[in-house]
Amino acid sequence: MEEKAVGKTMVRDEALSAIPKSERQHWLTPAVIFGGLEFTIPVLMVGATLAVSFGMSSIFWILAVSLFVFQWIGNALQGYIGAKTGRSSSVIARTSFGALQARMIVGLTIFVVSTGWWALQTAVAGNAISAMLGIDYTTQWFAWAVITVIAGLLFAVPSIIGYASMKWTDYIAVPAGLLLIGAGIFYALNNTGWETISAWSPEPTMTFLMAVSLVIGVNVSQWVIASDYTRYAKPRAKDNILIPLGIIAVGFPLFYVGAIMSVGVGSADIVEVMLNLGFPVWGFLILWFATWTSQLVNNYSMGLALSNVMNVNSGRGRALLTFAGTIVAIIVALAGVLDYFMDFLYMTALIYPAIAGVMMADFFLVRNKQWVDNQGWNWMATIAIIVATGVGYYTQYVQPFGLPAVQSLLAAVVVYYAAMKIKASSAPDQFTPDEWKAGNGKNNVA
Repeated sequence: MEEKAVGKTMVRDEALSAIPKSERQHWLTPAVIFGGLEFTIPVLMVGATLAVSFGMSSIFWILAVSLFVFQWIGNALQGYIGAKTGRSSSVIARTSFGALQARMIVGLTIFVVSTGWWALQTAVAGNAISAMLGIDYTTQWFAWAVITVIAGLLFAVPSIIGYASMKWTDYIAVPAGLLLIGAGIFYALNNTGWETISAWSPEPTMTFLMAVSLVIGVNVSQWVIASDYTRYAKPRAKDNILIPLGIIAVGFPLFYVGAIMSVGVGSADIVEVMLNLGFPVWGFLILWFATWTSQLVNNYSMGLALSNVMNVNSGRGRALLTFAGTIVAIIVALAGVLDYFMDFLYMTALIYPAIAGVMMADFFLVRNKQWVDNQGWNWMATIAIIVATGVGYYTQYVQPFGLPAVQSLLAAVVVYYAAMKIKASSAPDQFTPDEWKAGNGKNNVA
């Protein structure tokens, strides 16, 4: 068992066990960590992408719908599950998916996607520091690679140490992110001018709903991994409704800054945008430091998911697996993941909502807010994620319609609940709630 002293509180950082209620913290702590999670380079890049198709007023409504409606609800629901059970997302999934499937499918999915996000941001951080040092990251690969490896290892240290270290890093790094926001606005106004920015009205290359989907896509992983951090929160509905404020408070202005900075530059590469705006050397350093916040979260979730896959519960084991995952992610960053940014974003928007839908349906509709360590493999959950991912893929690529991520989540909820009902009436098993089994028995006697 690994314990860390934080003030007068001992915080355990085991991967599989529940966090005791005596160690739960004020809602502001996970809210600050969520703020750090939202301070991510892809948010700036998506903001820059929105500016290619929309003016500033349209972007306001896109962000309002995306963040205040869909993102807030999804995070609050998954966050409450984490606070209620005290467990991480890949462990919570054992109830609905079964321990084996939660390890092989859910755990691996979280690990792979968290690794991708971490690698993507590490690559951009390598670009930023290279630019700061006068190194051309597009041609001087070896120098860029050395910088990227060092930046990645520094990113990883607090998440390897554990939750307590992450919390204090975020308290320092979030203000750095706010400084970057202020600097971005200043240099955009200084170089582009408010008249040009406010009058910006490009020819749209995407619809309003496509833009909302893009914003949801950059945040959709939170619908699953939110519980990794709210497991340290108190299991009160009010607290878990307030915690997503951290995401809104950081995300809303950061998307806007990405859009404002890119007006007239015509690029979603945030380092190129900063170079064009004439950012000083310290600006690129602040970009790296601010990115540290979201990197911690991605790295920590990656380690928790890998711990579930390997069935490792100790704090030491979690730290070692987090380090191993970090090495893999650095290799992915060096391999050029940044070239596939948009494809990666859309992929996560298909997979995560399906998993989240099953977990939410099981917790709120099937299991009456209880966690059960079910062994084996629940094929009803498998069917639900296959159908839901298919719905998301069809409405994203084949016949674009609505909000694919939201539709995928709702499809998972409906299919999983219906499949579990059918299973209970025909062949109940360990995944069938006791009250459903009792109801089935009464029906048989009658």
